[in-house]
Amino acid sequence: MTRLGALVVAAALLATGACGPASDSALGRRPTAYPAAGSQATGTSVEGQLIARASRAVEAALTYDHTTYAADTRAAEALMTPAFAASWGHVAARLRPRSDVRHARATARVVDAGVTGATSRAAQVLLLVDRSVTSNAGTQTSGGYAVATLRHGRAGWLLAGLGLTPPKRQVLEQRPVPATVLAAATAVADAYADLDSAHPRADIARLLSLTSGAFHHDYQQAAPELVQRTVAARAVQEGEVVSAGLSSLRGGHARVVAVVTTVLRVPGRRDVHRLLRLDLDLVRTPTAWLARAVRLVPDAGH
Repeated sequence: MTRLGALVVAAALLATGACGPASDSALGRRPTAYPAAGSQATGTSVEGQLIARASRAVEAALTYDHTTYAADTRAAEALMTPAFAASWGHVAARLRPRSDVRHARATARVVDAGVTGATSRAAQVLLLVDRSVTSNAGTQTSGGYAVATLRHGRAGWLLAGLGLTPPKRQVLEQRPVPATVLAAATAVADAYADLDSAHPRADIARLLSLTSGAFHHDYQQAAPELVQRTVAARAVQEGEVVSAGLSSLRGGHARVVAVVTTVLRVPGRRDVHRLLRLDLDLVRTPTAWLARAVRLVPDAGH
């Protein structure tokens, strides 16, 4: 990452209010709920180890106090590769005067995460991050996401990149089962985000074909109202899956986190752009992986 690129990334990550609220659809309430925070993968699994390392590094990078800024920067750099630490150090130096003037203190917390791809030497992790920034202007909280790249060396897994979109050099998931799970979850997230008043029943049927259990039943029950609202408003909601990461995989059950950007278009109104942070539970059936739960992950600001 170039110094300019790192500066742009850091400025975006350190800003507050970087994303819209992850609330119910503007078209009406959908059957979703999110359990208590802190349910991301733990333990000795590949995903658990990578998530733990990425979470620690990203929280350190995005947490600082204007009174201990230099020490906070050094602590974060200790969790980075030498090349990325050098870029991050330049970014921190550029941003420090603003922090001093504003008397700023920031804390970051990873509320969920998943591995988008991993090999024995490199990995990428999608992290859902809540941040709180206190300054002489007050306190602001926000929720967003980050994509971390990790490299493995003599010092173990170190942070080698941090951005708001998957990097050009992506680490592709080569393990057959995780790759299949991620593909299934991505299809569900995409279907969840898309709804067009020209063919709402077909859009809903597409989502239902990818789901099972209680979510399938609840969404089926909510479908008539959703169709009515969509057609009456002549609304079109389109979504794009930014990234999806595997949080845990145990036998025939899997958890995946995903980030989706959506735009809602209603005639006579301004377009509404939103960021959805999703947590998906999937179960393996004889024919495919199906989602039995799709939950909106709330952020600290809403």
